[in-house]
Amino acid sequence: MFLIFGIKRMSRRLGTVFALCSQCHTPAAQVIGRRSTWFSLFFVPLIPLGTKYFSTCTLCGVSTKLTKEQATQMVATAAQSSATAQSPTPFPPSPAPLPDPPAQALPPPPSPTS
Repeated sequence: MFLIFGIKRMSRRLGTVFALCSQCHTPAAQVIGRRSTWFSLFFVPLIPLGTKYFSTCTLCGVSTKLTKEQATQMVATAAQSSATAQSPTPFPPSPAPLPDPPAQALPPPPSPTS
């Protein structure tokens, strides 16, 4: 009997925030993510072994470790700022439709003269 087991890593993107990068010192989008490690049996993840949170700069590509509290706070702050930035009515109300123009009678075609 064969047993196929191993370790599987799964990454999930939690959100994107605009912040100052600790490596390149420029304001850029930072991707907040979670990486989970699982024990798998027959390619099915069964037992979680650990979870790590990270922030990746989209400009220079450097990843920094975060705690769960830091990641949760950054994602919540980003969600709150994006909710306040949106206006309640993104599109102005559409104007009332124009009435149809009255039908005009076409003049009779000219008669052929002989």
